[in-house]
Amino acid sequence: MKPAQLIVAVVENDQAMRKALGRLLRASGYAAQLYSSAEGYLQRAEPADVACLILDIDLGGLSGIELQQMLVSAGHAPPIVFVTSHAEDHVEAAAQQLGCLAYLRKPFEAGDLLRALASAVHH
Repeated sequence: MKPAQLIVAVVENDQAMRKALGRLLRASGYAAQLYSSAEGYLQRAEPADVACLILDIDLGGLSGIELQQMLVSAGHAPPIVFVTSHAEDHVEAAAQQLGCLAYLRKPFEAGDLLRALASAVHH
């Protein structure tokens, strides 16, 4: 599948980071859907059409880990790449235990995210 046919959803409450991720994804040929909250993502019309979810941990409402738990429990979890400033090892371990494919700490290199994304969409 060509990247432009692949939808990558971004759930990030920081507007500047969300916009930057959207630009990076579109420049790399992906279709980007941007959400400022886990709740906004959950209200989307087509829950099963996301090839990969780029997810922050601290979102203000439901956390990224809580969203991941909900998606996994419901059987609707796409491959997940976390991008976060959380440095706590137990948070990373929880994300990995639930099946995230990558856990990138901010600031991260765009190439690291794109490699994780390529791995996720071909997973």
